[in-house]
Amino acid sequence: MGRVYLVGAGPGAPDLLTLRAARLLAAADIVLHDALVHPDTLALAARAELVPVGKRCGAHSTAQRFINKRLVDAARKHALVVRLKGGDPMLFGRGQEEIDALTAAGIAFEVVPGITAALAASAQLGVSLTRRGVARTMAFVTPRIGDEEAGSDWVAAAAAADTAAIYMGAGRAQAIAQALIAR
Repeated sequence: MGRVYLVGAGPGAPDLLTLRAARLLAAADIVLHDALVHPDTLALAARAELVPVGKRCGAHSTAQRFINKRLVDAARKHALVVRLKGGDPMLFGRGQEEIDALTAAGIAFEVVPGITAALAASAQLGVSLTRRGVARTMAFVTPRIGDEEAGSDWVAAAAAADTAAIYMGAGRAQAIAQALIAR
């Protein structure tokens, strides 16, 4: 049985990958990748079979149960499997669902973190997310709710923090602003 690496591709720029991520991509037998992964990042996996399993809001997407099955099947066939995810696998990346599927199948895995969008945006803007004396708490929230999931009070979490990063909200900017202002 092979080993699966859940690898964070970061916020898009290929030169923001970790060295470990780049080494794993170069050695991978197969890479199951998200839709937003930069083509130059995929090019690092020159010897690997590339399998797109991306999710795009409002577009046809690969079902998570199918991705989970593909990961398990790939690990039974290949020695080194990379699941390349935008940002960081453990922050709104459905990493836990993939870990649960791999664990249930008895497949070894490791997580290789990536730079998440909030950290990249902070760096690009030159604005600290946790400025001393001003911002001592940070919330990562999303207003998105999956099918058959209960809602959450993401507004309360965002309002309670000194700094909030709102993920997957681009198409709902007006509703998000109204909800925050109302709170």
